[in-house]
Amino acid sequence: MNINSIDLNLFLVFQAIHATRSVSLAGERLGMTQSAVSNALKRMRERFNDALFVRSADGMMPTPVAERLIAPIEEGLACLLQAVDQGRTFDAQTSGRTFRIAINDIGQLVMMPELLSVARGIAPGLRFETVDVSMAEARQRMLHGQIDIAVGSWEPMGPSFYQQRLFEETFVVLMSKASALGSRGSIQLEDYLAAEHIAYRPHGTTDSQLQQTLHRAGALDRRQVVLTAAHSLGLSSIVAASGLLLTAPARLARAMVASRTDLHTVDAPFEITPFEIRQQWHERFHQDSGNRWLRELIFGLFHERSHRAPAQGDQAVGAAPANA
Repeated sequence: MNINSIDLNLFLVFQAIHATRSVSLAGERLGMTQSAVSNALKRMRERFNDALFVRSADGMMPTPVAERLIAPIEEGLACLLQAVDQGRTFDAQTSGRTFRIAINDIGQLVMMPELLSVARGIAPGLRFETVDVSMAEARQRMLHGQIDIAVGSWEPMGPSFYQQRLFEETFVVLMSKASALGSRGSIQLEDYLAAEHIAYRPHGTTDSQLQQTLHRAGALDRRQVVLTAAHSLGLSSIVAASGLLLTAPARLARAMVASRTDLHTVDAPFEITPFEIRQQWHERFHQDSGNRWLRELIFGLFHERSHRAPAQGDQAVGAAPANA
């Protein structure tokens, strides 16, 4: 197949149909008529000698050939978008760009409300999408241009990625004021182990940090766990109603307390090594003006200087020495 004979706009149509599972919705997304999209799909089918998409009760479903094509097509389109963006300056006030951020439900609850509020005031046309994926998948999708930034406690993703420390996090104990321990300003390890608990086990490295902390304290297998929860949604209500203790990241606990008067937090009754929350991005987008704007906004909103390390930890590091 001669690449010179292919209309690159066909790949935009392909991507839109794959994303929407609909010829009409693809047309709406691209500003094309349904007949124009159908004609483009016909030309793609002839080029690849495959149906590419077949009608079903769930919409236009991709064939195996289409599934093999989507990743390299999206990567190629992302590269083209980056190349176009290099020639112009990102204008936050007029941009309609969609930023995709890899972040877990803790970060979504703690960070996204402030980020969205400030960003919408500066750039009303921007759109945001959060995705909760593993570190390996986030790394792969950033490599392909499908995620702009990853925020969390992940370790550095590798030599082709930049990272920037935002703040340190620790764990506290959340409890109901009406519980047996609720009137105390502190809690002893014996009382902590004698109480009943919620084990909050979110997807990602935050859970690993807590498990390691509990193990070092000799409390991991000694807690009386009544409920194991994968998500933070509803945990504040459960703590308030049940009297169970919840050991959780401090910022998550503070967000829960801020919306309720019947909860409060105390320091955990064991030593905790603070862990870092960072933002990371791929070197391909290091000079991308929009990505840079987002990084600087996140850094400005959430950066806190370390009390344990010199200022080097506040610099963006990665594939090559550079500032954020």
